[in-house]
Amino acid sequence: MEERIARYLELLRRYGAVADLSSGRVLEDPARLLEAARAYAEVLPQGARVLDLGSGAGWPGIPLAILRPDLELTLAERRKKRAAFLDLARARLGLASARVFAGDVRDLAGRFPYITAQAVAPFPEVYRLTAHLEPQVLLSVKGPGWEEEVAALGGRVFHVKPLGEGGTLVAVEVGKR
Repeated sequence: MEERIARYLELLRRYGAVADLSSGRVLEDPARLLEAARAYAEVLPQGARVLDLGSGAGWPGIPLAILRPDLELTLAERRKKRAAFLDLARARLGLASARVFAGDVRDLAGRFPYITAQAVAPFPEVYRLTAHLEPQVLLSVKGPGWEEEVAALGGRVFHVKPLGEGGTLVAVEVGKR
């Protein structure tokens, strides 16, 4: 597992600038991002079907696929260069349980009970974009003010985990108060 994580970080270093994956700051503290990926992994049940919305450089999707190969994980990314990187990383790391959807999530079909959305949008917007996928749970690392997002969504928080300076992982059941 640690070797795969190291290989993923190397892919980020190698292709980051070419594919406009993320700011250089991401690679300055990968431990913080791995902590977040582990926190996501703790919440998701065995064999869950998960959509990682706006997967970008693959946080938390790629580490999550490494940590939890039992998950049926779809990495959704509308930007073509980033989607190509995700597909390259998935193939090079042998992540058989993950797939890449290169396009607008509004064009994705199917049912995804669990949706991760790190640094994408407030919970109500994430739900608006993915309601057709029938999500039951939204998970995201949030900063201050996440309580207002949950209230606007009308969801019920069932898991909160502070991640130090990296924010707070919040898991919300959709449509439950």
